[in-house]
Amino acid sequence: MRTIRVVLAIVALCCATAFADSMDAEGTGLGNAVLYFSGTSATGTFTSTFNLIGQLTLDGTPIAFSASGWARGSGGGDTVTMDIDAQVTFAASGSTETGESISVQGGLTLSGLTAKTTDSSGSGTGTFIATVFIGDKAYRVQGDAEGAATGAFVIPEDPYSMELAGNATFSLSGDMTIVAPAENSAPAENDGEQADASIIEFFPWDTETWPAELLTELLEILRSVVDIPLPDVAPSTDE
Repeated sequence: MRTIRVVLAIVALCCATAFADSMDAEGTGLGNAVLYFSGTSATGTFTSTFNLIGQLTLDGTPIAFSASGWARGSGGGDTVTMDIDAQVTFAASGSTETGESISVQGGLTLSGLTAKTTDSSGSGTGTFIATVFIGDKAYRVQGDAEGAATGAFVIPEDPYSMELAGNATFSLSGDMTIVAPAENSAPAENDGEQADASIIEFFPWDTETWPAELLTELLEILRSVVDIPLPDVAPSTDE
């Protein structure tokens, strides 16, 4: 009897490992970045479309999906080394291959964006966290992010800035855990700070590195589904 129990425990453990929930997705973006320079430092903001195609694995079942929406954020770096860090929020909605509605909303950081001055391109790696709203369930997903962008300078709206228009590609891969219904509900006004703190515990980065306004937006889109209109962006100048 004891041997049978040990065998069953091993089987249960193997099944739990095999059926780990996860998300793997690839995406593209089209947008504009506005840059400001001061001495050897540079800061910037950007807005982009956000198109995501990928697969969820839930209880061992693969579920293909596609979604579209927006991404926006800020970044900064050194103009001598051209090492840039970026903080990004994103939200995309769409459907699974079976027609079930899905929203993927969250944020990511990218570091080591060693820009190439010859063709205004760069790439970097980092981490991400998101909430996946699918049907009547919500999952928290976090893991690794990679991104690359290329573009060309265009006439800026602000004459004291420089503006780039271009394309981006990225990948997101991470593990998923289901969100308790209480966490997914809108918090009462006096419970807002406590609700935010419970989400921040899952962040794979130091929140001090994020601009306050962007961090507030990230916390909002991690809690509940938001409207996801596509942004107006200039067409890419890439051939």
